[in-house]
Amino acid sequence: MTQYVRAINIANNSIKSFVFDSSVANTFNAASVASAVAISANVSAQAVNTFVTLQTQQVAALPPIINTISITDSSYNVLDDTAANTTGAYLQITGSNFQAGAIVMVGSSNTALTTTLVNSNTLRAQIPAISSGTYPVYVVNTNGGTGIRVNGLTTSSFPAWSTGTTLSNQFAGTAFSVSLSASSDSNITYSNTTILPAGSTLAANGLFSGIVSPASNTTFTFTVKASDVQLQDADRTFSVTVIVPPRLWTWGRNNNGQLGQNDLVYRSSPTQVAGTNWSNVSISFTQTIATKTDGTLWTWGWNNYGQLGFNDRVNRSSPTQVGVLTNWRLVNAGYYVNSAIKADGTLWLWGFNSSYGQLGFNDRVSRSSPVQVGVATNWSQISTGAYSTIATKTDGTLWAWGYNFYGQLGLSNTTNRSSPVQVGAQTNWSRVNIAATHSTIATKTDSSLWTWGQNNNGQLGLNDRIYRSSPVQVGVTNTWSKISEGDGDMSAAIKTDGTLWTWGQNNNGQLGFNDITNRSSPVQVGSNTNWSLVSKDFYSNISIKTDGTLWAWGRNNNGQLGEDDLINRSSPSQVGTNTNWSEVSGGGYNFIAKTI
Repeated sequence: MTQYVRAINIANNSIKSFVFDSSVANTFNAASVASAVAISANVSAQAVNTFVTLQTQQVAALPPIINTISITDSSYNVLDDTAANTTGAYLQITGSNFQAGAIVMVGSSNTALTTTLVNSNTLRAQIPAISSGTYPVYVVNTNGGTGIRVNGLTTSSFPAWSTGTTLSNQFAGTAFSVSLSASSDSNITYSNTTILPAGSTLAANGLFSGIVSPASNTTFTFTVKASDVQLQDADRTFSVTVIVPPRLWTWGRNNNGQLGQNDLVYRSSPTQVAGTNWSNVSISFTQTIATKTDGTLWTWGWNNYGQLGFNDRVNRSSPTQVGVLTNWRLVNAGYYVNSAIKADGTLWLWGFNSSYGQLGFNDRVSRSSPVQVGVATNWSQISTGAYSTIATKTDGTLWAWGYNFYGQLGLSNTTNRSSPVQVGAQTNWSRVNIAATHSTIATKTDSSLWTWGQNNNGQLGLNDRIYRSSPVQVGVTNTWSKISEGDGDMSAAIKTDGTLWTWGQNNNGQLGFNDITNRSSPVQVGSNTNWSLVSKDFYSNISIKTDGTLWAWGRNNNGQLGEDDLINRSSPSQVGTNTNWSEVSGGGYNFIAKTI
């Protein structure tokens, strides 16, 4: 439509007309028009001013023109997205002839929530949620002038993460793969925006995989961007904990393959046993028994009495699974006997039984595979020594059976028993250990300490050498926390304040006092207050501190102290530099320990 602008020369009563159509009107401004008009000598100043005013009004009436539409963030920083989010978005529109009060519409019915005029060439708008599609965009000035951009804006769903922020735990040194997933209305590619754990990669399809091997349990965090075809993206920060699986280490005497190294070679420093995910472990003079975190049961070593549980008499020098069950929980290795408690609270024993009935089956018949003791389902802890067995139930009662020549069963006599017999009537027993040398040590839930049985070296801690056939409290303080497991004519225990105490035989410095003098009552070892676990074999002690360090002392004729030599120690000496020891068990001139 042609627009007319007329300048009237009132001075000489003549009319001169200048006609412009809208196709060129945008190229004019007041100054250029005035210059053109002034060329005519017949045009007065008033006529020129009139013309300029009319031209300015004409330019102001021009419709808005849309050149570009950019998708931005909420601060109106331009993004590379080629589509706006269906849940709402921010736009920056460039062009010309924009007026204050202009509105922006996407499609015929979606008016911007806010529209801000930056200048006549720039508008900013926040648009509402709009379903996926491609829409025209309108800018409407207050005077009705309207600009349109056909197919001006495409809306599309942003990627939405379906994978949670916390990934499942992974094991160190083991290959893993986890699929990270987000959904959108177009294909998605994935990329990490922060550093991944060393040893891992992220594929464009979202597969996070690799082998990560930290020295200790470590939680890693990293951020991944999910981008769709329209370059819309959504970031998510993930965390994954990489767990160093429990590893098993053995050293010392190995004449029966009890170290599990697939040979009969003695070791004088900790050597890893094949496999991972070890849980509960115990070693004796002749054989070793262990569970894994999956509840499976494993044994190895001497098998002359079927104590490995394979229904044969064949020795094994490396870990071999016993059966296929996955509900084994707690194990203990004794002289030619193994015992275990299942997750259902049932008690199982097997191995040598021909003399004293230490298996608890009311007979003298040895077994070469696990057999349940009675029908009770509330057993909580088990300890087997040399021909004697003692155990607790979840009701706090204490039970004993087997060899009783020294009164080690605690039944106030020296009569052998071939099936479980309750010790007293108390219901507050907590931990118990019976040594191959026929002495027993136990704690109650009130943190009191009790001993009974053989006492030839003062190992009962009662300041004498008198044997006891029933439990006797050691001292009068109720401050005991942990007791030693294993064998030998000495005892060790940890108090609730983290101090370590030993007593009994000390011919090889196994009490840790830098001498070889026996003690018949508990004496503190050093002044440290951070001892957490203690175990022993015949003439050696081994202990773990709360900082995860491992310490050993005593006899070392088979390298059982783990110091890579055969030198005895009469005070605690740290084994290596590791700080992740978590469990230890002593046998006969050998030790087994676990790291996490």
